[in-house]
Amino acid sequence: MQLWDDALAREIEQHAVEIARGAGSILAGHFGRPITVEFKDEHERDPVTAADKETQEYLTAEIAKRFPEHGVLGEEGTKEEKESEEPAKDILWVLDPLDGTTNFMNGLPMFASSIGVLYRGWPMAAALYVPWPSSEPNSGGGFVLHCHKGGGCFADDEPVSVYQSDEPVPSRLIGVPGYFGVGQGFTGKLAGKAGEVRTTGSIAYELAMTARGVMQYAMFGAPRLWDMAGGALAVVEAGGTVMTCLRGEKRWHPMGCLVPSWEEKTPTMKELRGWMAPLVVGNQKVAPIIAENVKRRFSLSSQFRKLTRPLRRRKKKQAKPEAEAKK
Repeated sequence: MQLWDDALAREIEQHAVEIARGAGSILAGHFGRPITVEFKDEHERDPVTAADKETQEYLTAEIAKRFPEHGVLGEEGTKEEKESEEPAKDILWVLDPLDGTTNFMNGLPMFASSIGVLYRGWPMAAALYVPWPSSEPNSGGGFVLHCHKGGGCFADDEPVSVYQSDEPVPSRLIGVPGYFGVGQGFTGKLAGKAGEVRTTGSIAYELAMTARGVMQYAMFGAPRLWDMAGGALAVVEAGGTVMTCLRGEKRWHPMGCLVPSWEEKTPTMKELRGWMAPLVVGNQKVAPIIAENVKRRFSLSSQFRKLTRPLRRRKKKQAKPEAEAKK
């Protein structure tokens, strides 16, 4: 189903590529150098650097200049932006300026700057800057993976495709979350034969590696919209499949509209910030096999419980003195 003019999608893709290259230049300028780091959580596990903020400011300004009528949802933002009840625009640029911040600040070149463009929840176009070795003198040490719906996927000017096989290959790379024990994570014939595990610390990077065929497939427990909006479309346009199970659903299915309720009621920007869904990405034969054989503990509900565990513990500690005082 085509919901927009193809010429518009191509135009957006072209601009997204240019903007992603600019983001890559900013990140390359900061990489490997001392940088200011803040943390979003008290346990100092969720860092944000000056590079994150500068890159998002650049991306937002460029989009506003080129497409002032479009909306922007970025991972980094002010408190007001994060609490905004404003209805989302029909065309929405979803940004993760630096996915893999911990890698970046520690000098590990496994990260990405991700741009995904949605039309009323449908992935429309994407561009991701990914650091990569290159013999080209002006490459900046990276490539831009880009696509629009129905147009194929490219790393700069080179067409790319997912790794093709009828079933998982034990010697090929797979991307899994750090908490996922592959030896215990699969049922049936896949137990112990699912592939060579890699955990990179960047969802967008692993999606790009799957689209390029470096990883045969990848799994994600609870990515946010900005983590996956760009890379998921790239996998599809590289000939692959993205299996998902949205909130309230019980079965895995190929990715379609990321916000199916959009036609009934336009979501607010705050609601979109709460979007999460598990993903399995790979070629059209392997991704469904993996989704069908992964154990139930790899689920959105289990990851939500994990993410909210510190909050529940704090509430329990707070409730204990109150209960004792009432005795």
